[in-house]
Amino acid sequence: MSLNFGTHEDVVFDDAPLTSVLCQIQFPPILALISGAGLTGFQTVLREQYPILLPKEQSASVQVGPDSIGLSASPPVWRLTDEAKQWTVGLAVNFVSLETPSYSSIDEFLSRIDNILRALRSTLRPADSIRIGLRKINAIGSDDPSFFRSSIRPEVLGILAVEDLPVPILQAAFQVQFEDDENMLVVRSGLADEGAERRYVLDMDYFTERPYPVAPGEDIVSLLRYFSEGMTSFFHWATTEDYRSSLQPRPRTQK
Repeated sequence: MSLNFGTHEDVVFDDAPLTSVLCQIQFPPILALISGAGLTGFQTVLREQYPILLPKEQSASVQVGPDSIGLSASPPVWRLTDEAKQWTVGLAVNFVSLETPSYSSIDEFLSRIDNILRALRSTLRPADSIRIGLRKINAIGSDDPSFFRSSIRPEVLGILAVEDLPVPILQAAFQVQFEDDENMLVVRSGLADEGAERRYVLDMDYFTERPYPVAPGEDIVSLLRYFSEGMTSFFHWATTEDYRSSLQPRPRTQK
């Protein structure tokens, strides 16, 4: 059973504040992925679902020593997307990832992860994982500071819950870490500006460094479902009933 922050209704929010859901599975380096040739088989298996190969991402840094200046480049990150560019698969020498701004259900997300792991296993066969994480980022927006106080528990808001401060708060950031046996849930929250609107960001990262076979099947899928349920429990605890009611909740079984 995942971390339990209290009972809550099993609902889906049609107007959820989720802006991004990301899963990353890290493993020991596969040197073949330093070049595009190592990507070929993996891309071929996934091409029907993720037909677009984006330009590789690679950063460089300058290293200055007492007698010399050197330039080093990080290994490339290869990204495949669907036609609508709503689902992105990332692959580098030491990780595979899936990210979407269009999350609708954990079942769809896990089905895609399982398919990606099947492609990875049949082509590159990585060793056991080093880290597996699931991250959900929520952005609750309003120009009215009182909106945050009516939407988020004061224990989560911290000083932002205080109404009569002598001056406005320009920035605020908080972090809390929960230990869950061999897993960890890290919650980062605070204010962020997006254009003219202020947003309260609730960024949840649930991960483990316990090794798992990087393969399709129930091991990783069940772990990620466990992480998702724990983050859902925290979201219900951290937000108010009035705010959740505004998100158009419906029973999970109702289409």
